[in-house]
Amino acid sequence: MGLVRLNLRHTSRPPNLVGHVWHVRRIATSPGPSAGGGSPARPTTGSGLMADGETGPERVVILGSGWGGYTLSRKLSATKFSRTVISPRSYFVFTPLLTDAAIGSLDFSEIVKPVRDRHSNVHFVQAAARAVDLARKTITCEASVVRSGVTETARVEQRQHIKHGLSPGLGPPERGAERQRQWESGEIFEVPYDKLVVAVGCVSRTFNTPGVRENALFLKDIGDARRVKRRIRECFELAVLPNTRPAMQKHLLHFAIVGAGPTGIELAASLCDFIHEDLVKVYPKLKDLIRITLFDVAPTVLSTFDESLSSYAMGTMKREGVEVKTNHHIESLRWGEPNTPGPHEMDPKGCLTIKTKEDGEEGIAMCVWATGNEMNEFVNDALGQVDEFPASSALERLDHIPGSQSASTWSVKKAEKTGALLVDDHLRVQLQSQDGRTVTLKDVFAIGDNCMLETNSPPATAQSTNQEAIWLGQCLNAATTDADLSRAPGFAFKNLGMIAYLGGSRALMQFPQTGQGKGKASLLPRGLTGYAAWLVWKGAYLSMSISWRNRLRILYSWISNWIFGRDISRY
Repeated sequence: MGLVRLNLRHTSRPPNLVGHVWHVRRIATSPGPSAGGGSPARPTTGSGLMADGETGPERVVILGSGWGGYTLSRKLSATKFSRTVISPRSYFVFTPLLTDAAIGSLDFSEIVKPVRDRHSNVHFVQAAARAVDLARKTITCEASVVRSGVTETARVEQRQHIKHGLSPGLGPPERGAERQRQWESGEIFEVPYDKLVVAVGCVSRTFNTPGVRENALFLKDIGDARRVKRRIRECFELAVLPNTRPAMQKHLLHFAIVGAGPTGIELAASLCDFIHEDLVKVYPKLKDLIRITLFDVAPTVLSTFDESLSSYAMGTMKREGVEVKTNHHIESLRWGEPNTPGPHEMDPKGCLTIKTKEDGEEGIAMCVWATGNEMNEFVNDALGQVDEFPASSALERLDHIPGSQSASTWSVKKAEKTGALLVDDHLRVQLQSQDGRTVTLKDVFAIGDNCMLETNSPPATAQSTNQEAIWLGQCLNAATTDADLSRAPGFAFKNLGMIAYLGGSRALMQFPQTGQGKGKASLLPRGLTGYAAWLVWKGAYLSMSISWRNRLRILYSWISNWIFGRDISRY
């Protein structure tokens, strides 16, 4: 397998050509005279390949196609920058409506937007970043075009021990060596950059609870929502089979959600609506057996909301028929019925067992895990120890820059508890040495859940990530030098409030309570609840949707569901 180097600069070819022309440099991987490196491909007349030394717009490479990466790619100037997005998935997903898609209120295509867009002129590479060489300003990537499962949360740790010598964060693998993967291997290539933005997001946090990573369902991407949607319908069909035992029926109709934050609350509410408004009409005999349980280790739901709104949410959920179990600690999740001897093997025709410290084992149909975020493999491994100090990227002038013998003393600066990248108030990634020195990288940035500001860090929400992307895009567009960016005011998060759907056409909205003294704050309402908040919820998400095409389709689906009901087909 070859190592391909891609030069992401514009060529002089006409703009109406399909795709984007790359400057390709292939490095041989098999032993031989060429194993020491390849030479640049020779440009020929009309080939579209760039000659070495050709200049063009500054290359900005963005890792990730979520709220941060997608938004930034659209905000950066198309004339000033050559914008490239690298991501395993080729689309942006509007995550606030992922729960609606998971229960069938919306079609999956209505909440996504392809990264490739004929109007945006943003270049896209469908691949996963594996390593970053800060000194050479290159990213080692692995193509994921034909790899299955890229739209789902990883079921297990994706990377096994690799025999090709790729240590975490230490550059590209040795040529000609074999690689071991749990999944299909893709083409390996390098992408150079002038500026790099890390916006890879996070994965679901499981707290290393036994069986969760392998057996739970998550809700981070389209593939996750598809699994949830299919499993719900699957369990109802299994429950009505003539040979299904009454005890198994109860297990197959018990739906568990772990995590009482906004995602868990909205999924429980949407699932409750779907079951009571649609499924019970076609499965009337199962009505009294259906249970929805919401687990959380915290003493209350929606802990980031005001106490009065949190209490309202808990009361509303209980009235809707959701069993709320706060102060509950999950100990394990496995396949099989509760209180039965092992071995327990995966059997989708049966149920799972969730074990809590407080209640012991309970049979459930599925478990959707929505407990928060943890850093993904790329941030943990690829952005770690620095092999060669990137002197050209350092913003500060050091009296002594470590040589090759002491280069390993530098590493990417991260938060101790979460492992998130610690950035300055201009969202720039930093390096730290073992002796306590800190260096800011002027051409490497991080936005979104995978980073934290050293002071006044915003919450890990789509709202804050979107604001960071917009702010960074505006700053980079306005700055002509690195000094211009440093002189600009730092990023400041503006809280626009929080909103959550509670089921039964009821929601709650918390108003931002900033810039007020205690006396003033106590006289103002904390938020909006009930039907009025539900209308705001609908209007806000509809207006924030990606395009007019998506907005019109979402509005049509909501009206269609109200008139004809949701689709209950399983496919």
